[in-house]
Amino acid sequence: MKEIELKLQGKIKRLTNQTFKFDKRVGEGWFSAVYFLKACKIAETYKEDNIVTMQFFQKRQAVLCGTDEAIALIQTFAKNPDELEIYSLKDGDEISPFETVLTITGPYQSFGFLGVIDGILARRTSIATNVYNVVKAARDAGVQKPVIFMGDRDDHYTQQAGDGYSAYVGGSKAQATHAMNEWWGKIRYGHDAACPHPAF
Repeated sequence: MKEIELKLQGKIKRLTNQTFKFDKRVGEGWFSAVYFLKACKIAETYKEDNIVTMQFFQKRQAVLCGTDEAIALIQTFAKNPDELEIYSLKDGDEISPFETVLTITGPYQSFGFLGVIDGILARRTSIATNVYNVVKAARDAGVQKPVIFMGDRDDHYTQQAGDGYSAYVGGSKAQATHAMNEWWGKIRYGHDAACPHPAF
């Protein structure tokens, strides 16, 4: 059973690394800008007892996505994650410009090296919002036309699972590839009715 089913049933509040399968190098700061790593070292060396609050927001009206992934990343890689205070809205929430969507409070060196959180929120929210707008436009006289997310054609293949989940949050229940369904759906869900191009 996928975690998304447990979440939809109310048995868990958020998806975890069981769904996301993070690259272990995230915990080493491999994907973060070096200045995040330097700032953590400085905080640890000169102000070990520091407490900061990091706040994340968006500049436009949007459909939020990526909060489960960001929190799972913190819980997986932060130093002493149980000592951090984390407040967050939920994936699928409609958000206003400059509305705070996530805050993390604790010693900077415990989580500051995870400089990829804003990228997770930005990408996932962008896709969820764009798909939401397409789904809304595909509603005619109260009838919802199906929207198939085909993000396999315009981005790197490694992005498909997360982009597929973001499209699902935005309202698309049909996806082009198995990978796009990995976090939320079923194999061969939704796009089987399409005729293969070579058939033409």
